[in-house]
Amino acid sequence: MDTSFLSDPDVIAASRKFICIRLLSYENKEEAAFLKTFNVGRSGDVENTVFCILSPDAKERLSRAARGTGQVYSNSKTMAEGMTKISMKYPGVVSEIQKISSVPYVADLRLALNVAGCDKQPLVIVNPTTNGDVLDLEKKISAIAWSQEFIGKFIYVKVRDQKELELVNGAEKESQILVVQPDNFGLKGEVLFQTAEVSSMQLKETFNQGLSKGKWPTLSFWNHVQQGHQKGVFWETKLPVTDKQELSARERARAKNSSK
Repeated sequence: MDTSFLSDPDVIAASRKFICIRLLSYENKEEAAFLKTFNVGRSGDVENTVFCILSPDAKERLSRAARGTGQVYSNSKTMAEGMTKISMKYPGVVSEIQKISSVPYVADLRLALNVAGCDKQPLVIVNPTTNGDVLDLEKKISAIAWSQEFIGKFIYVKVRDQKELELVNGAEKESQILVVQPDNFGLKGEVLFQTAEVSSMQLKETFNQGLSKGKWPTLSFWNHVQQGHQKGVFWETKLPVTDKQELSARERARAKNSSK
């Protein structure tokens, strides 16, 4: 889905006029309950993936709800065209659009590492110190995150408990910004660059250093899965998986791991 639809340049361009949300599925009880209401599978339970375009108040479905984009649009071209038509009906308020200031954080570091690993993108960890001005720091990061130079190039997370940093090799607790390379399976990370200095100039340098130092594997999907089985890697979700296909795949993976 990502390579054939969501990574298409026309779809990306069309998405600039939308608020794009990646829900947590089996990682958040409230969001799982919301996804269940779309009823995209025969079981009536939460499926592993759900796609739908909603009105600004999230009460009206502007596209059919399905497991993926391919069940709603025939190809990425028709998806981009469909999104463009929808966006024309909801142009937004320019004065508000220009005020975008929030950093697009993932819920926690554990999950952010996994998202970054799956997307093959460096992870920016915001670790505000008790002595710093958190609001000022986030304004500076937001300006960079949404700039033309860096938009879409990082995953972001804010540390809420210093113990989270134990997942990142080389992390220094006094660093306020860390750019991290997730491992191949998104379970741990390695510091690419970090700094306690948070001037706008230093932050841009930190982001650039992270981009230049990152290295990304070119494994195919099935080679990646095979390598995961060989190493006994398994992602434990916070909520029980109810998607039958995903549940069967996970049970097969457990069986392979336990046999080693």
